[in-house]
Amino acid sequence: MLTELRALVDRGRYRELLTQLEQLSPETLERRTPFALLAAEAHGRLGAHAEAERWATLALTVARMRGERHAELRARNYQGAIALERGAADAAEQHFAAALELARTLGDHTTEARCLNNLGIVANLRGDPRAALASYQLALAAYQQAGLVRGMAETQHNIGISRGDMGDYAGALAAAEEAARLAERVKDEGLSALALFGRGALHLSQGDTDLAAAELTRAQAVYERLQQPVGLAEVWRLQAGVARARGDLAGAVALLRKAAELARGQGSAHTLAEIERDLGAALEANGDRAGARAARLRAVTLYERLGAKQAAERIAALLA
Repeated sequence: MLTELRALVDRGRYRELLTQLEQLSPETLERRTPFALLAAEAHGRLGAHAEAERWATLALTVARMRGERHAELRARNYQGAIALERGAADAAEQHFAAALELARTLGDHTTEARCLNNLGIVANLRGDPRAALASYQLALAAYQQAGLVRGMAETQHNIGISRGDMGDYAGALAAAEEAARLAERVKDEGLSALALFGRGALHLSQGDTDLAAAELTRAQAVYERLQQPVGLAEVWRLQAGVARARGDLAGAVALLRKAAELARGQGSAHTLAEIERDLGAALEANGDRAGARAARLRAVTLYERLGAKQAAERIAALLA
């Protein structure tokens, strides 16, 4: 059964996984760490952060009680990922650092790679893409050693984001293309949608709205079919960017409001911060200065919680 359930994770079928888990008895779920960890990952991927945190904490408690060090390690990493999604970057970093130390002690290359990848995300949020790239390169090597193609694809996607932040468009596009190639190898539609989203973001940054729109439409269709709200909110944000570049300010504002509503319920704090930032710009361009100010104040609050000081300061300068 565990093999079948883990295969659903490998294919990104998180809703199917939760349906299967619901058929198990509560006693089985709550007393066996593998099931609790699967529940934590599935809820986290679908944006149900409170449930994800509950299952990760339960898994950690049971793992410590039974001396299951590898399960304890995975639970700590999940706790960090959930904290990051909820906007508690400092707490997330502490969880990742503790998990990384334990992973190296146990020789667990897979979880070591996940921790390094997550620490890279924290560094990028804080405005240090070079430090993020250093973590991602270490994560990539660890994933290669563990033979985990899915992790390699996710890390390549993150490398593309950091290279884009550094202005290296060619390097960013190469990483995004590699992420797409690796996603095809594991047959994970959600991962393929993530790669499409990454390429769409890069094309939009270069002013190629037609190509960006095509990539984002494909990503949207996948996220809607898989019922993955986290990815869908991000796609809507970029589609709003396409609409604004084409002069459709009203359409951009409508998409961003819809994305914000979804992200507040099931998205990440970082996604919501980016949506509010873009909403502020779109509202100002549309002549709604009061609405723009309100959106930017919300964005500043979110970025400050995430420890993204540079992003918060840029928006605060606009408010001033």
